[in-house]
Amino acid sequence: MYASHVEVQFQSGKTAEAIQRTKDLIPQIGEIPKLKRFMVLDKGDDKALFLAFYDTAEDQVAATPKAQEVIGRLADLAAAPPERVQVEVAIDHTYQTSTAGG
Repeated sequence: MYASHVEVQFQSGKTAEAIQRTKDLIPQIGEIPKLKRFMVLDKGDDKALFLAFYDTAEDQVAATPKAQEVIGRLADLAAAPPERVQVEVAIDHTYQTSTAGG
């Protein structure tokens, strides 16, 4: 599994607006080819981390034009252009928990 890792520095006080705008873009984000999962982490200090997951490195590369188009809609809120970096997912584990405490 591969992921795009994009750290964005937003203009002062613009993170909440950027996150709301990203929520509004969820349908367009869903049109990114071969995208399996998408997350945004608010790092504080007007920084956010965007993570997009793909099955293969080729899928991640093929998604680049559409991903840039969609995320580019946040450009007016960014303090600097973000860099989209491809990373390999070393561990992907989901814990299953029981509501009965076991």
